[in-house]
Amino acid sequence: MNRLNTSRSPRPPAVLPGPDRRRDLRRPIQSRAVLTVIDGLLAGSVFEIMVRDLSFSGVSFLLKESLGVGSNCQLQILEPGRPPQTHLCEVTRARQLSTGRYEMALQFRKRM
Repeated sequence: MNRLNTSRSPRPPAVLPGPDRRRDLRRPIQSRAVLTVIDGLLAGSVFEIMVRDLSFSGVSFLLKESLGVGSNCQLQILEPGRPPQTHLCEVTRARQLSTGRYEMALQFRKRM
């Protein structure tokens, strides 16, 4: 019989040993953005995306299609209450999730 043991306290979150490898701290946000692929197989494609997190050096988001690592893109971030920010970016991560979508990461190369 499966019983929930309520007398035990929950486990603390797992913490990886060693320093964080990220150069910059990320902040979770939910902001719309427009992504234009400049080169690679999907060159010329335009996607309206929802940015998941933002740091000084880049962003991450989910996409139904995978962009090639190393591809260049233009990203316009549309944060409420702020002027649009446009960046030239490079795809640094494309990881397929169990949902079939892709977790994408872009590194900012130049602010436009």
